Amino acid sequence: MSNPCLALLNSVLAVRLNPASLEFVRRTQEQISTGVTDDRFTQLISLASRHIPRQPLEPGSEDISAAAQLIPGWNPKIWSLLETVRISFVLARRDLAAADFADRFNQWFRFADEGETCAYYRALCLLPEPKQHLWRAAEGCRTNMRSVFAAVACDSPYPFLYFDDIAWNQMLLKALFIGEPLANIYGADKRHNAELQAMVKDYVDERRSAGRDIPADVQLLLA
Repeated sequence: MSNPCLALLNSVLAVRLNPASLEFVRRTQEQISTGVTDDRFTQLISLASRHIPRQPLEPGSEDISAAAQLIPGWNPKIWSLLETVRISFVLARRDLAAADFADRFNQWFRFADEGETCAYYRALCLLPEPKQHLWRAAEGCRTNMRSVFAAVACDSPYPFLYFDDIAWNQMLLKALFIGEPLANIYGADKRHNAELQAMVKDYVDERRSAGRDIPADVQLLLA
C-alpha cells in the first residue's frame, strides 16, 4: 500500500473489526480511491457509523510505537474505531496533495457532526502539504467543544510543527483554561517563547489572586 499511515491503520483495524465491518471498510476505501464526488465522500463518512462501533480503538504498544516512527508526535491512543475508519477513508483519497484539496477539506466541515469533525481534525497530521490547513486547524482550536479542541491539539505534532507563536500560545492558554492536560499536547515542554511565559505568569497570578487551584502541569510552560 502506497500510504504507510493508511497501511498502519488498516493493520490495526484488521484485528479489531468483524469480517462484515472489514469488508465495508475495504469496499469503501476502494471506491474512494477511484474518485468520488464530495457529496458522495461525505455520505460515506456518515455511513460508517452504521457499520463501525464507536468503542475505543485501544492500539497496542507496538501500534503506538509504529505511529510515532512514521510521524513523531502522532499517537492514536484515544482514537475510536469509528474515527479510525473515517480517517482511513480520508487517507484513501487520491487527491490529498492536489492544489484544491484544502478547499475541499474545508467544505466537508460544513455539514459534519461532532464525531465527523473530530475525525477530520485528527487526520490533519497525516495529510501532505500540511501548511494548507493552518486556517482550519486554528478554527478547531477556537471552538467551545472540548472534544474538537482536543482533536486538533492533543496527541498530534501538527500545532507544534506548524502553528506560529500567536496560535501556539493561544492554544496552550486555552488548554489551561478548559483543563486539558498539557501532557497530551506534543511539544508543550519544548516550544517556549517570552510572550508565552508572560501570559502563563499572568494566568498563574490571576488564579492565585482568586484563590483558585493552579494546574500542576503549568510548570511545563515556565521551564
